[in-house]
Amino acid sequence: MDAQSFMAAPRYAYSLDDAARSISISRRALYNLIDADTVRTVKLGTRRVVPATELERLLRPQEAL
Repeated sequence: MDAQSFMAAPRYAYSLDDAARSISISRRALYNLIDADTVRTVKLGTRRVVPATELERLLRPQEAL
């Protein structure tokens, strides 16, 4: 896989820093969402990551009840 193909490959998970940056919130705000069980994380070895689907779900407009 060359560098250009690698850069175009989809991301399936984000580090906590990258996840916060990608949706324009602070790390503290992301940790608050995680603590409130609003955002799910996954542990990969010693790292904790946020699945891309969680970020998409968080940003998806919620339907009115």
